Amino acid sequence: MTENYKPLSDVPVTRKQIENCTFSNWYPLFKEYAPKTEIIKPIPHEFIQYLEQDGITLPKEHDPSFYTVPLEKNEENEYSDWEEDGEQNYSDDSSDDEDVEKLRKVNPLEDFPEFHNQLKSVLDKFGSVAPKLNWSAPQDATWILPNNSMKCNEVNEIYLLLNASNYIMHDLQYAFDDCVDAKESLQKPTFELVLRQWFDINPALEFRVFVKDKEVIGASQRDLNYYDFLKPLTNTFKDLIDEFVEDTVLPKFSDDSFVLDIYIPRPFNKVFLIDINPFARKTDSLMFSWNELMTTKKTDEDDYELRIVLKNNTGRFACKEHSENQVPDDVVQASLDPNSIRELAVKWKELLAMQKKEETNDVI
Repeated sequence: MTENYKPLSDVPVTRKQIENCTFSNWYPLFKEYAPKTEIIKPIPHEFIQYLEQDGITLPKEHDPSFYTVPLEKNEENEYSDWEEDGEQNYSDDSSDDEDVEKLRKVNPLEDFPEFHNQLKSVLDKFGSVAPKLNWSAPQDATWILPNNSMKCNEVNEIYLLLNASNYIMHDLQYAFDDCVDAKESLQKPTFELVLRQWFDINPALEFRVFVKDKEVIGASQRDLNYYDFLKPLTNTFKDLIDEFVEDTVLPKFSDDSFVLDIYIPRPFNKVFLIDINPFARKTDSLMFSWNELMTTKKTDEDDYELRIVLKNNTGRFACKEHSENQVPDDVVQASLDPNSIRELAVKWKELLAMQKKEETNDVI
């Protein structure tokens, strides 16, 4: 039976290849094809601490903010326990006097005021922005904003998105973990904050392009929903992709293998570059598998495949994109350890038993 299974293909990636995909490394080369962007580099160490700390502490300024105004108690929200202490922060800062300094949360106005004002000035310049760090955008945290997108109209929305994102935490702590030469250097990267001017896009026209050894070996629709107008346009998209990769990206980018995120809006005559990702398993292969991509043997007569969703998948609408990131961290950690799973199951049974007992007492 084992002969029916193909071993996982190795997808080696080096630290240098990851660094080459840092936004500030490729953006100057392709600036005319990318959205207007402000890159702040380096960012204060205190800001990194702010993103890594537990909880989210938002600055309270004189300017009114939806996220820091006091809640007015009413019948609809009187069950809320976090409004009773008068705090509008997304974390509990209460502690004994002797532990205040030890447990003090990093606060933007106190710990990096100049950087905070710099963010506000970029917002004044662009109006609205979409933030990201060196490699990742906080797409998994859009649930935390009322607009359910990465569009930030004020500085507190930038803080909320970045603090709530597992993708951002990956950039900060695990960027080089899968590199073949990860142990050769323990030096951390120089982190940067990227603020791109917001513009509305049609998600149906975003594509991910896989380039291996200077050859396009596959492309995939990024938004995995069905759009009936895409299929007749596949040859048009492929012609634009080929021209963009061969004439624009390959002559300037330093690596032979990489993954592009591009946008091709109407009237389908120009490609916009959204991101360059490492050719590595940490990059989502979308409608391909990494085994497929690594075992593809392209000849001069072969053509790569642009994969699109060919029929409406109603099951997909039952789950929200990136919803796997919206679970408590202890559940995620438990899933990696059988002993933790058992412990979590025991605690869960205890909680259910307590709840049942309380309900019984209420009836009595």
